[in-house]
Amino acid sequence: MKPTQEGLFRHYAAVAAASDLPVILYNVPGRTGVDLAPATAGRLAALPSIVALKEAVAGPARIRELRAAAPDLAVLSGDDPTAREAILAGAVGVISVTANIAPRGMSDMIAAARRGDAARAAELDGRLAGLHTALFLEPNPIPAKWALARMGLMGEGIRLPLTPLSPEVQPKVLSALQQAGIIPG
Repeated sequence: MKPTQEGLFRHYAAVAAASDLPVILYNVPGRTGVDLAPATAGRLAALPSIVALKEAVAGPARIRELRAAAPDLAVLSGDDPTAREAILAGAVGVISVTANIAPRGMSDMIAAARRGDAARAAELDGRLAGLHTALFLEPNPIPAKWALARMGLMGEGIRLPLTPLSPEVQPKVLSALQQAGIIPG
């Protein structure tokens, strides 16, 4: 069962009313099965404790639509491959998978985009493009955890119902790590 836009509004409004903490809306239709429409985000932005929106619907047009509907809401990209374009279109940052593997690279790219330096942002993002793809060859966080283990930042292992990264995908993630300069090639 998928909620209506009114159902989403009431749900987030109830969460905001029940918490003393700031609330970030989460719009990732690929995971939730329903899209939080910009008009609904605009209504929710009027609630004082709702401060941001993680937006994973790709495309600068969507970011501009959200900024128009909710000018005071901090919009964060939730899609690594299009985060650069989102920030150049008015998003203020990203909630990123790639940043777990390449924090400096993502930080530098986001900073360039926030400065409006589209050429530098594109150059930096180009170095990360393979990671943006490879880290989603299997469901997140499977490839990211495998990569972090290869980098020596965590031990092996993943909890069920997730399973280890499949052997046929491992060389692709390894190659992306090498191409991004994360580990030696």
